[in-house]
Amino acid sequence: MTKEYETYCEMQREYRNFVQLNYIPMHKHLYTINDDIFVPSFVQALRINTPEALQQILHEEHPGIYSFDILKLDFCKKLLEEIMWFEEWCARQQIAIHRPNSMNNYGAILDDFGFDSFLNRLMKEYISPLSTLLFNDVGGDSLDEHHGFVVEYKRGKDVSLAFHTDDSDVTFNVCLGREFTDGKIYFHGLRCRTCQESFSSTEEYVEIVHKLGRALLHRGQHRHGAKEITSGERYNLILWCRSNQYRRQVNSGECPDWCGSKLVGQSSITRP
Repeated sequence: MTKEYETYCEMQREYRNFVQLNYIPMHKHLYTINDDIFVPSFVQALRINTPEALQQILHEEHPGIYSFDILKLDFCKKLLEEIMWFEEWCARQQIAIHRPNSMNNYGAILDDFGFDSFLNRLMKEYISPLSTLLFNDVGGDSLDEHHGFVVEYKRGKDVSLAFHTDDSDVTFNVCLGREFTDGKIYFHGLRCRTCQESFSSTEEYVEIVHKLGRALLHRGQHRHGAKEITSGERYNLILWCRSNQYRRQVNSGECPDWCGSKLVGQSSITRP
């Protein structure tokens, strides 16, 4: 660990401690997760918790990419109000909001202002049954660490997201609203870390319209991006889920069976 990284981690801890000691939420009840925030079909499938019941709520948009309805619209609305309230508080305190990652210039890290327990339970109790079924080849059955944040897309701010992979093993991405046009999420090839720069076939490309309250679930190494929104504003709740057990076992010198580079013929290659 470099001295610069140690300094960054210490600054992050001080920032988070200050926020959590001084910030007063608008909707305090949001910080405790319960079944009431989810649509009934999702709750029912998890209560039964069989492969058949879970498959019933899943739609496979493309190989390895699944969507399903999850959050009630009222929860989405109140969570956005909480985020706006937090941003206003930061402005009054004259402190800079720590942004989610190096690619998103707008949005906030939810753990910074008290959602760490909420997100940990969301991952372990609500996402893990699905990731165990779908992605146990990348640690979906042993998720134990998360990074949760909300990102914002709006004209005059970020309007799109470049082609990339996530620093996660399983990614959960749900649209919180609001009204917007265009901004489809596109995927273009599942690759291991060794093969991230390899070409893609046209058959690997898919565009998905993200709908309010609906989630996408995919491997973090499934390369993707977001096309430009042309009007309105869109917010997404994103949870990067990681398995330390899986990461300790991965041999970086070997290309795993799920890597799509093995299936791409050199006669049909393209880049997004």
